[in-house]
Amino acid sequence: MITFKVVEGNDEPVVLILRDDKLMAVIHRHEKGVRLVSQYYDGVQSEPGVPPGVIIKFSGKPVL
Repeated sequence: MITFKVVEGNDEPVVLILRDDKLMAVIHRHEKGVRLVSQYYDGVQSEPGVPPGVIIKFSGKPVL
């Protein structure tokens, strides 16, 4: 199960994305918007509609 946890990182809040208590990704501020960092990307899919969305898939193993 995917869960989210907000923690303090580098003097600003960041969001941890966890799957079964394993860290999958980190979301933090970026000067152009939001940055999502992960070693577990398994695909990104744009979702048309109003408003548009994005689906980010994670694999079980790091993808380097």
